[in-house]
Amino acid sequence: MKTILFALLLPLLLLSKTPPDNCISCHTDTSSIDNFHSYSDMGCASCHGGDPKATQKDIAHRGIVLTPSRLDSADRFCSKCHKEIVDRVKLSIMNDMHGVLDVLKYQFGETKSIETTTGIEYLKTKPSSHQSIAESHFFKLCAACHIDQDEKIFTHHTPRGGGCVDCHRVESAQWIDRNSSKPKLYHPKLSTRIPSANCLKCHNRSNRIGLSYFGKFESEGYGTPYRDGNLTHQIDRGRYYYELPADIHHTSAKLECIDCHTEKGVMGDGKRHAHMEDSVDISCVDCHDARMSSSSEYGLAGMLSALNGKVPYPQDIAISKRKGSPLYNIQQKGKQVVQYRKMDGKEIAVSQMSKEPYHTLALHQRLECTACHSAWIPSCYGCHEIYFQGGKQYDWIKHKKTDGQWMEKRSYLRHESPALAIGYNQKIMPTAPGCQVIMSIYDKKGDITKDRFHAMAYAAWDPHTTQKQVRSCKDCHINPQTLGIGAGTLYIDKNSTSFIPYWDASRDGMDMEYPIDALVSVDGEQFQTFSRESARGFNQKEIGKIVGAYRCILCHDSYSDKIYRDYNQSKNRFKNRQTPCSRY
Repeated sequence: MKTILFALLLPLLLLSKTPPDNCISCHTDTSSIDNFHSYSDMGCASCHGGDPKATQKDIAHRGIVLTPSRLDSADRFCSKCHKEIVDRVKLSIMNDMHGVLDVLKYQFGETKSIETTTGIEYLKTKPSSHQSIAESHFFKLCAACHIDQDEKIFTHHTPRGGGCVDCHRVESAQWIDRNSSKPKLYHPKLSTRIPSANCLKCHNRSNRIGLSYFGKFESEGYGTPYRDGNLTHQIDRGRYYYELPADIHHTSAKLECIDCHTEKGVMGDGKRHAHMEDSVDISCVDCHDARMSSSSEYGLAGMLSALNGKVPYPQDIAISKRKGSPLYNIQQKGKQVVQYRKMDGKEIAVSQMSKEPYHTLALHQRLECTACHSAWIPSCYGCHEIYFQGGKQYDWIKHKKTDGQWMEKRSYLRHESPALAIGYNQKIMPTAPGCQVIMSIYDKKGDITKDRFHAMAYAAWDPHTTQKQVRSCKDCHINPQTLGIGAGTLYIDKNSTSFIPYWDASRDGMDMEYPIDALVSVDGEQFQTFSRESARGFNQKEIGKIVGAYRCILCHDSYSDKIYRDYNQSKNRFKNRQTPCSRY
């Protein structure tokens, strides 16, 4: 509440023209951060520290903090006005990454269940000699992405970290005349209108949703296409992409990540959640089956609109169904629900869900929207991880080289129609490998050890490849890949279902008895684990019911077919042999 009141009163406070600190006697031409952090009114010391009364440079710069947005400094500076937000961000997964660490330890077999730790805080004081394999993997490969990372350590990678500015900085600093007696500095600009490029600094690995949304599929590193003497489709050093259909929200509406994701969903709600999906507070129905409410009941909506500067002040707004967050850019305009893009304020009409059978049929109530509307999903099979006990590698938490070195071999990357499974929310969702670790460990002498293991896991998520056109009935009910059985030939007759896979892992030298792309057998036997304890592949009964529908959908493969107008009545007519097909 203090944050909201301050944001609303700040313009009035600035009108009082309180004299700034003495910093501006030297930094006369330094630009302001934004309209709410006027340099000429707030000075420098309120954010950067130092001695605001000093007139000599050495004295004035004592105790100065170059990046006050790092969370340990934010307690001292940003919390003067934004304490509630800083406290929430500290507990968020984007800061401590405990969800990544906890799932990694579970998948590597180090814990019997997914235990909740404090992530990076838990590991900071743990010596390298006491790290488990999963913890070492996290130190050396995963921890680069937490938002409070020290930006100065990134020399060969895209800089990330810096605390609050990791997301909110939209323009970099630039010295105009650094050596002058009165140095001129173009101060970095901060904004709540966050470009997606800031999100993609980190959200381009793992499930790769940041790439998929914009129609980029990471290739296996061939470096094509090659145009005009250059490798044009490069993600970062050594990583390349192909172009595939982008998400319709990008192609048709040019929506950025922030147009859907809320400040509470991104910066946290003050609770330490086990997984990212517990933090996210939006779903498709929040816009496409909008529940409207008066914005006067949500003071935060007006504040966010004012901070944004592009979205009109809201009257009737949508409220997220998960956590009741005000979606201030989803507004009622007459009889139409409209969305205002947060970057430029452009108004876009939002279609509402129809009441056609494909949305109301009771048999499909367990389906997430993404199960039908996701066009493709990136799948990487068999990540070969190699760990050298005698090597050394940079540690992203301790910021120095420590014992242990990792090599990550390229995966078998494919894009395909998503397999389906029971997700973390007990609904049917798209799923893909996430991830399948094939581990080799070499001791300090360079000899391979007997500790090698496989950690074959799948994960369910929204791949962010939404299209208006949905997958066909046949693709869901008869395609063995969709069922999670894998690529191959599915044989269906009246009394049984059998399957012959294309992939034979044992013949390829892998010590597993199932295809690497098979989550379950045709009889519902679970081959691989999930990154969530509550998620799983389809069981035998579910596979039987799904495949059993083939008798109908071979002819009735469109929801426009009249049998779906009242499906229960159609089933009864079939059972009573009142339909032409039931007579055979």
